[in-house]
Amino acid sequence: MGNLPPDGDHGTSPGESEGHEPIRQLAEGVDRLMRMFIRTRAQLLDRARDDVDWSVQILMSVLVKNGPMRVKKLAELVESDPSTVSRHAAQLVRDGFLERRSDPADGRACQLVATDRARRSVADRTRSRDTHFEEMLHGWDNQDRERLAALLVRFIDDFETYKTALAAKDWKGFRPPVSQKETTA
Repeated sequence: MGNLPPDGDHGTSPGESEGHEPIRQLAEGVDRLMRMFIRTRAQLLDRARDDVDWSVQILMSVLVKNGPMRVKKLAELVESDPSTVSRHAAQLVRDGFLERRSDPADGRACQLVATDRARRSVADRTRSRDTHFEEMLHGWDNQDRERLAALLVRFIDDFETYKTALAAKDWKGFRPPVSQKETTA
């Protein structure tokens, strides 16, 4: 019995808190979810070769939700390069999903505007997505669904805040923490 850790010490290494295991489980779960999303997205894109590409679907969704805007603003909202967004937007204009209209604030500039075709496409995708989630979570009661949705929104908000703070961090002189193995070697 003398080899057991004292009460409250469950074998954690120095610097690890008692809450470390749930954090590890969450991080591993998010990693697994990301890998699964990437595989599933690739499979779905392969099946939908003749359908609207995922990246341009995002552009249409943002325009449908937020209304007309310039390419630069759209690129900011989707966190992409303006030249990439401009190229995709040109294709969407050719395909009849978007229109270019004069910017009311500055007639020399133009805004991208979602057409009825884009609105129908976004609505169809939204219905399809919601149906898939309904089927996937059919065994969950509404309270669990609401709880997951609320926690997911909170997680995404915190991730976005952390990501922004991390991007602004001064990385001069930064050294990643050493592992326990390195400190005892």
